[in-house]
Amino acid sequence: MQSLTRLEKLDFWMRNSDYLADELMTEFEEQRLPETVVAPAVQRMLGANAAGYHYPMMRFKFGAYEPVDNALSKLKSTGLVTHRRGTDTGDRARHDYFLLDAGEKAVTDLRATVSGAAWYDLQAEAIAYLADSVQGSSARIRQYEQPEYKGASLGSEIPEIFERARLRAISLNLMEAPL
Repeated sequence: MQSLTRLEKLDFWMRNSDYLADELMTEFEEQRLPETVVAPAVQRMLGANAAGYHYPMMRFKFGAYEPVDNALSKLKSTGLVTHRRGTDTGDRARHDYFLLDAGEKAVTDLRATVSGAAWYDLQAEAIAYLADSVQGSSARIRQYEQPEYKGASLGSEIPEIFERARLRAISLNLMEAPL
């Protein structure tokens, strides 16, 4: 994966399915994604079991942020990932991250033994539907278009938008209202 910024922005959508579902609905409304792609993803992300996968992030100067060094150091020290310093832009060098063969094997083993791991595969697939997932700066701009995200105070937790996103999904006939 190219760049720490991209890693951080995609991590936000991975951990905050309500925001990702809302972005997919925007793609649907603007006719860039078909209902056959969006409806199942939105139903999975906003359904009764979705809240268990929500992991909040704090709002800092450039948006959602959590230091990745601790998580990456565990993966790097066990030979699962590595990173390389990429293009130096002058003020901050880009860092690129690579999954190594041992990491790929570990992922395969997790998929085979941990039933909940499939959720993350589906999240990654849904993120890939967003054209803005290609560049971290584009994803950042898109995330700041969400009023709750933009309005979160520095150092505070970015609030959930599950209820707003569910109501939107229901109004777009992408999911049924709960009984």
